Amino acid sequence: GAEDARRRGNSAKRKSPLLSVCPFILGNELCERLAYYGLCTNLVVYFHDVLNMSTPEANTQVNIWMGTCYVTPVVGAVVADSYLGRYKTIMLFSTVYLVGLLLLVASNVVCDQTSLDWGHLTSMLFVALYTIALGTGGIKPNVSSFGADQFDESDPDDRRDKESFFNWFYMFINIGSMIASTFVVYVQQEISWTIGFIIPAACMFLATCIFYFGRRRYVRVKPAESPIMRVLKVVFSATSGKIKHAKQHAKQQLRPNMSYAWLEEACDDDNNNNNNGGGGGNMAAHANAFAAQPVPGLPVLGGMAPDLIGSQDALALSPTGKKGKHYTHEQVEEVRLVVRLFPMFLATCFYWTIYSQMQTLFVSQGMQMNTDLKFKGLGLDLDLSVPPASLSFFDTISIIVLVPLYDKGLVPLLKSKGMNITVLQRIGVGLLLASVSMVVAGLVEMRRLSLAQQGHFTQDGAVDMSVFWQTFQYVLVGASEVFAAIGQIELFYDQAPDSMRSCSSALALLSTAAGGYIAGGLIPLANTITKRLGGKAGGEWIPTDLNKGHLDYFFFCIAILNALNFFYFLWEACKFKYKHIRHGSQQDGGPREAVPGQGGRGKEALGHHSAGVSIPQRRRRGSDDLERTPIRSLMPMGQSPALPGPLR
Repeated sequence: GAEDARRRGNSAKRKSPLLSVCPFILGNELCERLAYYGLCTNLVVYFHDVLNMSTPEANTQVNIWMGTCYVTPVVGAVVADSYLGRYKTIMLFSTVYLVGLLLLVASNVVCDQTSLDWGHLTSMLFVALYTIALGTGGIKPNVSSFGADQFDESDPDDRRDKESFFNWFYMFINIGSMIASTFVVYVQQEISWTIGFIIPAACMFLATCIFYFGRRRYVRVKPAESPIMRVLKVVFSATSGKIKHAKQHAKQQLRPNMSYAWLEEACDDDNNNNNNGGGGGNMAAHANAFAAQPVPGLPVLGGMAPDLIGSQDALALSPTGKKGKHYTHEQVEEVRLVVRLFPMFLATCFYWTIYSQMQTLFVSQGMQMNTDLKFKGLGLDLDLSVPPASLSFFDTISIIVLVPLYDKGLVPLLKSKGMNITVLQRIGVGLLLASVSMVVAGLVEMRRLSLAQQGHFTQDGAVDMSVFWQTFQYVLVGASEVFAAIGQIELFYDQAPDSMRSCSSALALLSTAAGGYIAGGLIPLANTITKRLGGKAGGEWIPTDLNKGHLDYFFFCIAILNALNFFYFLWEACKFKYKHIRHGSQQDGGPREAVPGQGGRGKEALGHHSAGVSIPQRRRRGSDDLERTPIRSLMPMGQSPALPGPLR
């Protein structure tokens, strides 16, 4: 198996995976991200200018499509973890991705070279787009985890090289994003949409080839049951009402004031008694003994063997041979730690509604502003037209600049003053900054509408107001990501056991998807309500011609809704209890992972400190060897995943 191959490789002198294997993975990621952002960054302009969609319809369709692009990674993660493994999943979905891009190119070529109009090809176009959405779902959650598979955690050199790999990995993502938002977007708008789509298709073909060429060098981990499926099975078992054991007394002994105590309905007393060494052991005493006396030198919360806790056999069969009915307390405790994050999932969904404005209404707003860039000096005489979608470049740059300022400047400064920002406080600041960004966008739109009413237009019919006034709103969204988006990842990463981290990451992705779907629904809802109220342009806030609407009111409305969402977040955050969770890389007696927001105080402004819950690491059947926690798809890597939200 993979472990034996590692040991043989370690016994002989070998090159580091960072140099011999990872270039294939990094090259794949660079080309794939360039392809993805080369398509989605300018999609709303394509719908508006080429397909002649109205502004509200174009924005709604892009929001729904982007939301789908964040649902499919959950499917891709389950397929990789449970059925095909990561290598086969990446290859299969890369092929699907490439087919979608080729269909997109073909639809443009047919329209350009024949008398057919887009009315006859719209179905083909949307089949292509949603094929691409399915394809990206198999790549996004698996590539980073597949890269981590190549390193042996027992080798100090490999551990160090893995950190370097993720630094390079995130850098390549940013490079692909910036090339797409500048060069590819420029080609699409100023040269040809067909050529602009051929570039992403060629990049995806290159990404697939590069990844395939490294096939003989990869370490491949066999699939086991996906943790996402484990959560679904335990929740279904607990809520189905088919398990009717009387456990109320035991539950009170197991954990006083236990949250989500209904999950205990999925536990099987006989299973736990068997695990306890035979008959009649007290269930609560058994669990509390583990909590009080973790095995010395072993990682806790997530260090369990996949063939005992995470495997299909252990999860699918009860001791009596009945499928999917009974689970151990350790399994249920892991699921509880994920389920308790669900209120935070709900409280952060609307943030991603604001985030999605960058790829949609911000671009539509910029399309009706002056996009000319003129510069004379230093021997240069520039006269360019800047694609409005290219301003997302400022979002990426603001994150690249602000993340180190936060980590190396703000955090040490607060610590020197005896203060410490908690993860929930960090998210709260991000939510407030997101509302501020909407207010600024609304003020920019008010000024733009004022100039339009005064008749200040360019020769192209756009309002004579530089598109670079939008820079402020893009930078503020980027600043909000440094706090809210990265804070959300850190919360879900630190507060879930190792074996459940892919589930908590799935929640983070689904919150992004939910935000996109909410954004797609708000536009027609706002237009329907305002049209009935009557007034300007039939009352619609977002008509095709934004000069006849009130996009500023829409932005202000989103800011108010997010402020209300912020109060809901505060309510949930004040009830939230941080858990002491020791992850697989930490050993007893070693450095203890800091509880988010502990700061030397017993109680924080947001969230409460809670006693830790220890789950013992299991041993292999018939062996004294310990199982390491497998790396799962969707599992974020690194202590501070400092990268923009869509690049996760």
